[in-house]
Amino acid sequence: MAQAKILVIEDDEDIAKLEQTVLERADYEVKVTGNGAEGLELADTYKPDVVILDIGLPDISGLDVCTSLSNSNNAFVLMVSGHSREQDVLLGLGLGADDYITKPFSGNELVARVASFLRRREKYNQKKEEAGVLQVGTAKLVRDFHTLGNDGKTVSLTALEFRLLWFLAEAEGRLLTRAQILEHVWNDTSGVPTRVVDVHIAALRKKLAEVGAPVEIASVRGIGYRLDTK
Repeated sequence: MAQAKILVIEDDEDIAKLEQTVLERADYEVKVTGNGAEGLELADTYKPDVVILDIGLPDISGLDVCTSLSNSNNAFVLMVSGHSREQDVLLGLGLGADDYITKPFSGNELVARVASFLRRREKYNQKKEEAGVLQVGTAKLVRDFHTLGNDGKTVSLTALEFRLLWFLAEAEGRLLTRAQILEHVWNDTSGVPTRVVDVHIAALRKKLAEVGAPVEIASVRGIGYRLDTK
């Protein structure tokens, strides 16, 4: 099996060296850059499986880099910052990050987070349906392009948004708990805050409205969500 590829975007040389060392010891292939612009270029050419992204970069905000990555790349994004306030965490996750780690952290914790991402991808690939298109009312989800289309309009979804909407659509009319969603979409019910589901549901609702899809994601307070077609 080919080595998983990790891209580290971190301007603190000591932290970047620590991350590279522990990840290479865990048998991952690693590339490192200290600025956001070069990081985005490397993401396009290197095609990493996971991006470890510092929020405080010298040229471009790490949040802006995260947005660009989520719109153009299927890599998992682990955001790194010295801030641990809930609103900072939710902001990063809402922009497409898959997880968040705060400084200082141990090398073992970093490796465990990366391994968790790769396990999720493996499970997802094992379960992935052979059909590449799923009808959602009059709208269509197209797996190869991670798009949602309806009535001649098309919008791109992040990899995580696509998995989430596909799961909801397959269970059309059935209430799914947040725990069920975390287990299926994130493949994790312990390490991901349930609030993360709410953030991504809000993003999906905006994109459904953008293409005029006759689809509603209904909230059931304290329990979860249900997708209904109108």
